[in-house]
Amino acid sequence: MKTFQALINETLQVTDLEELEAAADLFQFGIEKGHYNKRQADEFNNTYWKMKNICLAYEVGKEIKANKLDIITIVTNAPFEIKDNKNELVNYVNGRIKALKGKIKGIK
Repeated sequence: MKTFQALINETLQVTDLEELEAAADLFQFGIEKGHYNKRQADEFNNTYWKMKNICLAYEVGKEIKANKLDIITIVTNAPFEIKDNKNELVNYVNGRIKALKGKIKGIK
């Protein structure tokens, strides 16, 4: 079994959702075997969602041409219900990007 810090470090280096889910499965196995405590579970959960939001943002960014930081921020703040459906997430981000551009144009 990996040490908790090694698991967190590997999770922070994932490049796609498949690797992230593999890390989550490994963590779940460790939880079931009693290797990790509640504090570690909370820390892993925060790391998992941070990386999931980034991975989702890069997936959405392949379809929407916009600033990557804007996309990451929008995906992070998107409702959890739409994060599992790529088409809904793309539509949500696209709508937010258009709204953001509209607000910026209104200032001029």
